[in-house]
Amino acid sequence: MTELTRTSLYCAMFIAIGAVAGLLGPSLIYLADLIDASVAEISIVFSARAMGNILGALLAGRMFDRWPGHHYLIAMLLCLITGLILVPFSSSLVMLVGLFFLLGAAEVSTNVGGNMMMLWLHKEKVGSYVTILHLCHSAGSMLAPLILIFATWTGQGYSVGFWLVALYAACLPLLLWRLPSPIFEVRKVETVPATKQKATFLAFLVLIFLYVGFELTIAGWISTYAVLVGNDQSFAAILVTWFFVSLSLGRLFSVFLLRWITPRQGIYSLLLIGLSACLMMIFSQASLVLIALWLGLGCSAFFPVLFSYANSIMTLNGKRTGYIFVCCGGGALVAPSLTGPIIELFSVAAFPYLLLTMMLLMCVSWHRLAKMTKGRE
Repeated sequence: MTELTRTSLYCAMFIAIGAVAGLLGPSLIYLADLIDASVAEISIVFSARAMGNILGALLAGRMFDRWPGHHYLIAMLLCLITGLILVPFSSSLVMLVGLFFLLGAAEVSTNVGGNMMMLWLHKEKVGSYVTILHLCHSAGSMLAPLILIFATWTGQGYSVGFWLVALYAACLPLLLWRLPSPIFEVRKVETVPATKQKATFLAFLVLIFLYVGFELTIAGWISTYAVLVGNDQSFAAILVTWFFVSLSLGRLFSVFLLRWITPRQGIYSLLLIGLSACLMMIFSQASLVLIALWLGLGCSAFFPVLFSYANSIMTLNGKRTGYIFVCCGGGALVAPSLTGPIIELFSVAAFPYLLLTMMLLMCVSWHRLAKMTKGRE
C-alpha cells in the first residue's frame, strides 16, 4: 500500500512540474507585456530557467545521495510555490529573470527527485512506471494553456493561472512528509563494462541534451511562431495543448506497446515520426494543429524510454541522474534561448529549419549510442 501511495504521489507531483514547464511558452507574450519587453528581450527567461535547471540539477544530484529524498523534494516544492506566486508581481526584466531562475532550479530538482524515487522504489520494473511518471508530466504541460485560458475568464488575466498551479502544488509537501523515502541499492553487476561506461554515458548525455532542446523549443516557441505567421493568440496558445495532448497519448500507448517492441525499435520509430513532422512543417501546407500533434507524437515516449534504456545498461545513482538533468538544463538553455534572436535575424520562416536541424542531430547521436550498446540492453 505504501508503494502504491508513493507512486501515486510522485505522479501527482509530476503533474505540477509539467504545469510549471508548460506555463512559459503560452504566457511568453503576457510576460513581455507585463514588463514592457520585446520578444528578443523576453527570451532571456528561457536562459534564466535553463541556468536554474543546470545549477539545480548539479546540487540535486548530490543532495539526493546525502539527504532523505522526500525532505529535499519538500524544500524544492516550497521554492516552486513561492516563485509561481511572485511571477505576476514582476515589475522588471531582472525580477522576472530571478524568479524563473528559481523556478528552473526547483523544477529540475523535483524532476530529478521524482525520477530517482521511482527508480529506487521499483528497481528493475521501473520502465513502465517512469513512462507513466512522464505521462503525468506531459498531462500537466497539456493543462497549463487551458489553465491560462480559464484564468482570462476570471477577468484577472494570466496571473490567476500561475496562482492556481501554486495552489495545487501546495498540497504536495505535507503528503510527502508523511511517507518514507525510497533507498538506493547498488547494482551487483554492471551490463556495460567499467572501461566503456564513461564513453557510453557521455553519448547518452549528448542525446538527452539534443532531445530536451528540441522538445522545449517546440513547447516554448510554437505559440509565438503561430502568432508571428498571422494566427490569433487564443489559437496559438492552444497549439501547446495539442502538442502535449499528442505527447501524453503517445506515452500512454507506449506503456502497452513496449511489451511487444524493444526500446531500440521504439526510439527509431519516434525519431522517424519527429523527422517527418519537421519536413511536413517545411514542405506542406498542413494545419499547425496537425503539425503540433505529429511533433508531440514524435517526442512522446522518447525521454522515458531512453532513461529506462540507460538504467538497463548502467547504474543511475544521484550523481549520474544529476548529470542527466544538467544536460536537460543545457538543452533547455541553448536552443530555446537562441530561437528568438534567430527569428529576428532570419525571419519567422527559420523556425521549422531550426527544428529540422535539431532532429537530424538527434538521429545521428542515437545511431552512435545504439552502435556502442548493441547487444547489451
